[in-house]
Amino acid sequence: MYFSRIRVKPNIQELSHLHHLLRNNSYGVHQLLWDLMPRVKQDCKDDAQREFLFREEIAREQLPHYKGARGEPLYYVLSQNEPSKENPLLAVESKLYEPKIEAADRFSFKLRANPVQTLKEARQSNEIESWHKKREQLGFKAKNATKKRIRHDVVMAAQSSLLRELSGYTKTEVTGKKSDLKKSVYATWITTGNEMVTSRLKESLQQNERYREFLEQHLSSPKLFDLAFKATMDLSLEKWLTEKGEEKGFKVVRDDKRKCLRFQAEGYRWNALPQKSRTAGFSSVDFEGVIEVTNPRTFVDECLFKGIGPAKGFGCGLMMVKRV
Repeated sequence: MYFSRIRVKPNIQELSHLHHLLRNNSYGVHQLLWDLMPRVKQDCKDDAQREFLFREEIAREQLPHYKGARGEPLYYVLSQNEPSKENPLLAVESKLYEPKIEAADRFSFKLRANPVQTLKEARQSNEIESWHKKREQLGFKAKNATKKRIRHDVVMAAQSSLLRELSGYTKTEVTGKKSDLKKSVYATWITTGNEMVTSRLKESLQQNERYREFLEQHLSSPKLFDLAFKATMDLSLEKWLTEKGEEKGFKVVRDDKRKCLRFQAEGYRWNALPQKSRTAGFSSVDFEGVIEVTNPRTFVDECLFKGIGPAKGFGCGLMMVKRV
């Protein structure tokens, strides 16, 4: 494997607006980096078979002592093939990546990921018909229709679940946009002083080790409402990462002093992909903390080399680690 640092060449940066066009353009960045991998199969569409992972950063934050580093994007790339250095736009620095890791090794980490949960749902009758027709066109053998795989955003699912529960206490009709429902639930709670809502909001803080300390403070109603949703979101991400760690050969280290996991997640955002369709896109979250390796081979092969979660072709999944 090769680990590379790639950035727009200084002379190109000065003479063009390329770095502005690339910033937050997940689709365009993927295409540009893909061109550096001449030996990668261009028709590969499956995330599980992609030949490289990448992460976008800001140059001045990563190269503080480099005189020309500003706000342009910089990319860290992990690939099976060494990226081509013969590119008129990009400066490529590469080195072999052969991590030597043992059980109980600890690392600080950074991870930008698309935290989703894949669930299976039964197909409707019209979907079953389309499924059979597609298999027939592809020349596959006839068989009973399988369930369809649906990806659910773990953050949105957790917040929606809490909101539905609160709306039940306030007798608020669950219709329309989530933001409108949230405002309605809050307004009803403030007006009625519903104790079941108050108790449930405090329970959300109690369930999250990192937010439990807020219960010792005198919280205003707006603050309690806001923190409860943040705590719910944070806890859903902790659960997601913990489960991924069990699959990928690591566990998040506990902080004995604070009595919580050494983990934090922030920067939840929606990344639109207008090149694919008007509604296409994916969510991303930035994780960081400290992990301990439980299975070295699995950690290297399945976590470091293959990445975590979907949307790998758009800058998610690459775990950056540093020994502690």
